[in-house]
Amino acid sequence: MQTLGYERMGEELAKMGVSGIEATIRKGGHIEPREAAQKVPGMVADLAKNGQKALIAACNVGATGKEEMEFLKVLKAHGISRYRMDYFRYNLKKDLLPQRKDFTLRLRDIAAMNKALGMQAIYQIHAGAKYAGSLAWDAAMMFEGIDPDDAAIAFDLRHIRSGSGLSFETTVALLKKHLGSIYVKDARWTGPRANQLKNVPLDTGMVDRKTFDSVVKGQKAMPLSLHMEWGKASIYPKKDVMEAVANFARDVRTLKSWL
Repeated sequence: MQTLGYERMGEELAKMGVSGIEATIRKGGHIEPREAAQKVPGMVADLAKNGQKALIAACNVGATGKEEMEFLKVLKAHGISRYRMDYFRYNLKKDLLPQRKDFTLRLRDIAAMNKALGMQAIYQIHAGAKYAGSLAWDAAMMFEGIDPDDAAIAFDLRHIRSGSGLSFETTVALLKKHLGSIYVKDARWTGPRANQLKNVPLDTGMVDRKTFDSVVKGQKAMPLSLHMEWGKASIYPKKDVMEAVANFARDVRTLKSWL
């Protein structure tokens, strides 16, 4: 729904009975990182007109430094204390274990920065060969010993369910203590050999209530970020954006029935 302005977006979200958004404050997002100081205050104010908040900021922070700290201070100053950080990516032509160790060190630095700023990074587990964390074991090793209040895992139901297959329960047990958010979306295997992944409406593929409950059980309150990726476009043009709104509303109703 990125082509909707924040006030108009807030109107539609309020009708759905949700609490807010995961704001894309990143390259190609609703707000470019370099414009955060100028535009984040207006975003927060426009969302608040309909009782909505920016509960998570999806951004490009993947290291520590002056630029990253100044960016996070802008978020913090306007009530956004949780951000989805950038991914760590493997070079598959090189030994993976030394890379995983390097990611762990970088993550500890990011956690230390967050502790000083009063922020929390969440790392979305994303399916795919190049993404660190996609095997779950490497994610658990990266986050071992890190306070979840400083840096935690965003448990993506679609990505982890498709990536772990019959080992999904093992993955849940492995990552549960590191969670800071749960990302909700669905997909199914399709095609002549059932080896192609297709995004589908929530509760029509591999992500059902049992899957959701297995992750939520025993967890403290944390944001649920609903991603609708089964529509016609990743970002709907303004003339068609109400179709995206209807799709979101459909998945929100399903998710609410699970709570």
